[in-house]
Amino acid sequence: MKTVNYIFQTHEKLLEFMQENSFRTHKNILVQVFTGECEKNHIAALIKTITSHLPHVKLLGSTTDGEIIQGKITEFKTIISFSSFESTHIETYITDFVEDSFQTGIALIEQMQNLVQARLLITFSQGLSMNGEEYVKAIQSLAPTLEIAGGLASDNAKFIATYVFTEKGIVKDGAVGALFFGDALFINRHYNFSWEPIGTNHTITKSEKNRVYTIDDIPAAEVYNKYLGHRIGDMLPATGIEFPLIIEKGKLIVARAVLNKHEDGSLSFAGNIAQNEKVRFAYGNVESILEYAPVCSTHVSQSPVESIFIYSCMARKRLLGKDIEVELFPLNELAPTVGFFTNGEFFHNNGHENELLNQTMTIVALSESPLVTPGQLASEKEPSQEDSLTVAALSHLISVTSNELQELNEDLELRVREKTAQLRNLNASLEQRVEESAKELQEQYEELHETQKRLIENEKFASLGTLVAGVAHEINTPVGLSLTGITYLKSELKALKKAYTDETMTESQFGTYLDDSATMMQSIHTNLDKAAHLVKSFKQVAVDQSSDEIREFNLLDYVGEVLLSLHNITRLTSHQIEIDIDENINIYMQAGALSQIITNLIVNSFTHAFEDDIQKGTICISASVEDNKLVLLFSDNGKGMTPEVEKQLFDPFFTTKRGSGGSGLGMNIIHNIVTHTLAGHIDVTTKPEEGTSYTIVCPLSNKN
Repeated sequence: MKTVNYIFQTHEKLLEFMQENSFRTHKNILVQVFTGECEKNHIAALIKTITSHLPHVKLLGSTTDGEIIQGKITEFKTIISFSSFESTHIETYITDFVEDSFQTGIALIEQMQNLVQARLLITFSQGLSMNGEEYVKAIQSLAPTLEIAGGLASDNAKFIATYVFTEKGIVKDGAVGALFFGDALFINRHYNFSWEPIGTNHTITKSEKNRVYTIDDIPAAEVYNKYLGHRIGDMLPATGIEFPLIIEKGKLIVARAVLNKHEDGSLSFAGNIAQNEKVRFAYGNVESILEYAPVCSTHVSQSPVESIFIYSCMARKRLLGKDIEVELFPLNELAPTVGFFTNGEFFHNNGHENELLNQTMTIVALSESPLVTPGQLASEKEPSQEDSLTVAALSHLISVTSNELQELNEDLELRVREKTAQLRNLNASLEQRVEESAKELQEQYEELHETQKRLIENEKFASLGTLVAGVAHEINTPVGLSLTGITYLKSELKALKKAYTDETMTESQFGTYLDDSATMMQSIHTNLDKAAHLVKSFKQVAVDQSSDEIREFNLLDYVGEVLLSLHNITRLTSHQIEIDIDENINIYMQAGALSQIITNLIVNSFTHAFEDDIQKGTICISASVEDNKLVLLFSDNGKGMTPEVEKQLFDPFFTTKRGSGGSGLGMNIIHNIVTHTLAGHIDVTTKPEEGTSYTIVCPLSNKN
């Protein structure tokens, strides 16, 4: 194998060069063209000149951000490399862009035959929007063991248009490849990264393949502005290649450089960056790059080498300037070197996976001879003295400072994790205590709720007790009068029977008995009928108060029955109860609920509104039906309430008569009946010394 490199000047001189080197006699020849003149017409003319003289040639080329030839760099030039092989056979392929980057890679590899026998694929692809990672993964999906090299085309950082090409044609958005066959071919791969992280970790919070929308929940472009300054941010993507994000992929550290800046503030990178991925900004450590140069050449020298192809990131050239030749010089002492500066580098690592790299110099050393006969290793080339020492010193300072910051950050993270663990344990303990307290409170609440229910039931039974007392008193008079009349009749009958036995009874005496008996019987009947009516009314009220039955009743009559059941209380006072209800109002609802409301309101007024200093109070009860709703108005002219008392009026167990028999449940029961049982509402209007009025509105049931 032999490689001869040439700097293009004119087409005539190119023809002379090809003729002088007798390339036409070589059976297997690969021509690589690396051009900084990113014009399609220029490329087409080159292809025509080369193929017209070498019809059998296999050609592979790309536009660049600088060219590499014999350990030196050029810019805006065209480098043409002629590599002739003794037994290695080469085929070239070309494809336009197909659907996406992955499918473009599939389209290229599907053209290839005998992939199992192939040894190496050198491939170049469009360098502005191509997702290089998707592209190389596509190749690996169909050819998992095939080693690859090459990279993304560039256009001198103008980010306008890149071209890749073969002898078959030129594509702006696609990809090209040269496939090597031959058992005699020795392949040695190596790379130098030397970009180091700086600053803290950042999290990719939103991304889709190689397009990153937010970092740490901040638009990606704004993150560059924040940490690198607006001058760098405003010049993206041109400056993004120099300040990549780095990701750890096992033992391999890869960089992701910006290729495109979008209007929404998102950035497209040369390869994928997964959501939730941890990334850091990176800088080129000049000191490390230059120190590793002889190490890299030593590694390459350990294997057969006749030609060296270099595909290096444009960021390295822009960082080091002419001093990039310090890195290239030792390699050229081993064998002829040629290559270009890319927008991203393709590399096949030792884990047999294809990777897209950035900020990296990748090396492919080829030989058809098994003998390790490298050129003499030269002494290190000294960097230029103009500013290399300053740059190296600054790189060293950044490296040491970043490492110290990283150590501090790791120490801080360790402390945070320890404190978090302590807080988590404490939180677990607190949660257990809270859970136990909550359980205890729940038990106490349930116990309190049961107590409240019992007290409410007791309150209801107390109302029934009042009703029973009223019954006893009210029927006492008619029953007593009836008993007196019966006793009198019994006595008169006894006297009449004696007179009859003694034969002393007169007609007048018998007539008087008959008249008195008729009168007394009428009195007894009247009183017993009254008692029966009272018992019936009391019975209905008692049943209603202990039942939730919905029934139809006359409102005026029912209120009268409730008041009658309370006569045992009302008769002991001089207070008046005035009723203003239309006698024709018949309603369908829970009568017991209404009875309980009226009873508790009256008892509350007698107990609280009419205290000792009010001898003769007045209660007014009126009612109407509006829009199928009962509107009940209850008012008294008692002492009224203060705002503080009014706020707590319906609270359970609130009473101003604590220790004097007040349970604090009467008004709470009213509120629950109105709002829950009857689905209505109750409003209170009151002022001290101006009495209290209640307005109760609740929907009526539909009889049907």
